[in-house]
Amino acid sequence: MARTHMWLLACLLVCAACSSKKHSGLKPGDDAGEAGSSAADASTPHAGSDGAGSNADSGAGGASAAAGANAAGAGGNSPALPPLTCAPFGDMCRSASDCCSGLCDSTTMTCGSSTIQCVPGDGACANSSECCSLSCNQGRCATSVCVSDAASCAVNSECCSGQCQNGTCAALNTTCRTGGNECSSNSQCCSQLCDGGHCKLTSSFCVQSGDVCGRSSDCCSGTCNIAQGASVGTCGVAPSGPSYCSGGLDGTICNGCGSCCSRLCAPFGDTGVSVCQPASGCHPNGGLCRSDNDCCGAKGTGLPGDGNVRCEKESGAEIGICRNPTGCNPQGNVCHYKNYKCDISSARNDCCAAPGNSGECQLDRLGVPRCNGLGDSCRAAGETCASNDDCCENRPCVADAQGALRCGDVSCVAAGGSCTITGDCCRGSSCVVPAGSTRGTCSVPPAPPKPPAAGSGGAGAGGAGAGAGGAAARRRTRSR
Repeated sequence: MARTHMWLLACLLVCAACSSKKHSGLKPGDDAGEAGSSAADASTPHAGSDGAGSNADSGAGGASAAAGANAAGAGGNSPALPPLTCAPFGDMCRSASDCCSGLCDSTTMTCGSSTIQCVPGDGACANSSECCSLSCNQGRCATSVCVSDAASCAVNSECCSGQCQNGTCAALNTTCRTGGNECSSNSQCCSQLCDGGHCKLTSSFCVQSGDVCGRSSDCCSGTCNIAQGASVGTCGVAPSGPSYCSGGLDGTICNGCGSCCSRLCAPFGDTGVSVCQPASGCHPNGGLCRSDNDCCGAKGTGLPGDGNVRCEKESGAEIGICRNPTGCNPQGNVCHYKNYKCDISSARNDCCAAPGNSGECQLDRLGVPRCNGLGDSCRAAGETCASNDDCCENRPCVADAQGALRCGDVSCVAAGGSCTITGDCCRGSSCVVPAGSTRGTCSVPPAPPKPPAAGSGGAGAGGAGAGAGGAAARRRTRSR
């Protein structure tokens, strides 16, 4: 969304119609580039624009501009809001630099959502989950943190729960404290991260079950349960079904590799909180899926264990789990391995190409123990694959137009290309992929920095300009 400019009163009165047209005409790349926003290296799922974010933002932006003009006309009785410097979820974008989340979906060319990068105070928002303060009021993020459960309130938007009942903030979850609530220890928070006296959502690249969410794409489980009439809800639990993995979805908090479907548990960034790490290519036993093609062992691959696994979903559900194999462990599925990141993977010792594994269980490039029945051979560009490790020359294993995983013909995927994880994409892009799917798309990277303005100062002035640009381009950090 274009930045809302504050003009002199005379210009507002004379050029009101022109100003309105300029606000609706999108030029996010220019304005957000000046603001110096940068892209987050997120792999957060994105449900796509439903129009709500764009409408909320447009309404808020227009209301804010009108409020500023009215305040000026009335003698400045109300303070004018600062200009917007980035676009919220659902707004149009040209690059990651335009978006408050640092994520521009190359499929829809709209801003995505991210738990890693949030909108600072007075920034535009469509939902409180986008804000560092976890409070969105009339399209703008609050400058102070949301009001904790059981504290006094006047309106819903003040509360971390989004629920002000009889003058008190009602809790979304009574078993753990949702994002934004006051805390004194990690164990009190649904996210297991208490920082600065408040529960944070940033313990992972997705929101934990039971924690606050604004849309399903926020959640590790791919489901956000929001009550009718409410603006936020809580992330649902993982789908159930026959599996050797119970709820250890990618991004969920873990205490050891055995609890993860990927059998790899590692710290997320510098948070100190360990989460289940995603595997490239097909999803292993117990992982989320939307179709059989998302699972290791899907029918028609021609790989060891072809057809041994299908995606099991409850009636009417969009997301299910990759169920237990009907026979041996197929190519790419997790397997029994000792003495790696963890002491033991606690997975089945039954790879299809070699029962008892006999060396067929190998760590992939990410450290995930996976069945490899291809021996020392590798798959050429265009051939089917289960993971990046199957492909020659370190090429990514990504979905084709029909959803079948095949080795790519490039070393990294450019914006708009197919991906399963962010590691498939070229530097600066993130894989925007719906929960459970292997059919993601690499996002649009940040716009290149603008060259220093020509003019007086010569090389010295140019150096100073570059330094200022670097400072402006520093990534905003989430303070919630």
